[in-house]
Amino acid sequence: MNILVEEIAKLIDGVIVGNTSTPITNFNRIEQSGQGDITFFSDEKFRKYFENNEATCIIIKKDENAQPKENQAFIKVENPFFAFVHLVELFAPKQEISIGIHPTALISESAKISPKASIGAFCWIGDNVEIADDVVLKPNVVLYENCKIGRGTVLHANCVCYQDTEIGENCLIHSGAVIGSDGFGFIENPDGSYTKIPQIGNVKIGNNVEIGANTTIDRAFVGSTIIADGVKLDNLIQIGHNVEIGENTAAAAQVGIAGSVKVGKRCRFGGQVGLAGHFEVTDDVILIAQSGVASSITKKGVYGGSPARDRLTYFKNEAVIHNLSQLAKDVEKIKRRLDID
Repeated sequence: MNILVEEIAKLIDGVIVGNTSTPITNFNRIEQSGQGDITFFSDEKFRKYFENNEATCIIIKKDENAQPKENQAFIKVENPFFAFVHLVELFAPKQEISIGIHPTALISESAKISPKASIGAFCWIGDNVEIADDVVLKPNVVLYENCKIGRGTVLHANCVCYQDTEIGENCLIHSGAVIGSDGFGFIENPDGSYTKIPQIGNVKIGNNVEIGANTTIDRAFVGSTIIADGVKLDNLIQIGHNVEIGENTAAAAQVGIAGSVKVGKRCRFGGQVGLAGHFEVTDDVILIAQSGVASSITKKGVYGGSPARDRLTYFKNEAVIHNLSQLAKDVEKIKRRLDID
């Protein structure tokens, strides 16, 4: 990357304040940026880094009144973060894809693979698998029988899709993800032992879905585990059998969703949220990190705690808990004054 501030301003439709002659060679965080870097400032929590920053160019809000240092430029825009992301997208290195099948791949004769697909080294592709145009399988991807992979989807190294898994178009599956493994289904016998319940369903994933590294999505007992269009799952997430996740819902790392939960559209789950099985969460629900949900949520809103409560109740409860030690001391004082044992 070697570009002048003037050119960057045109790309993000911004207004320049300050020096425009120094080239930009790198993107960086505002906490770490220096000469040659471009960064952005939009959150007041980072103002101390902004005020002492030596970056060559900083993208800022239109109403920010600070002035750039010598040999520094500001670019004023409506939303600095969005503008910065747009620039990163424009200049991010484009990975070259080698179309074709690596000679070490093991492929069933009954598999149907587009001539426009890329199959990496040591991939294993089972019977009746269907792979569409522009699909990329990185090394060591395993597709059991009857899997279907839609156009433009990328599976990174060491992904495994069990039989009958269906993945839509333009999805991104990161390394180590396991899709379609057995759900956790057992019958407990009178003697305390377990009998396994056959898991004969599958997993269906929509379009434009991203699944993080080492995330696991269980196949259904019967029917399908469903991940709808636009869902974004972070690393290290567990999705149980027969779960349904609605469009454009996003979940952060270590979220666990037990079997047969139905999650609505546009929900947001923070890290380490846990949902017990067999209930529903409606559309537009936000769960604060480490929340525990044991029953249905029928109204949109923000919830927190374990068991999860609406945001106002959650924060009130947290305030009380924070003061429990002082409250206990006050109760002891009152008991002594009233001569209560």
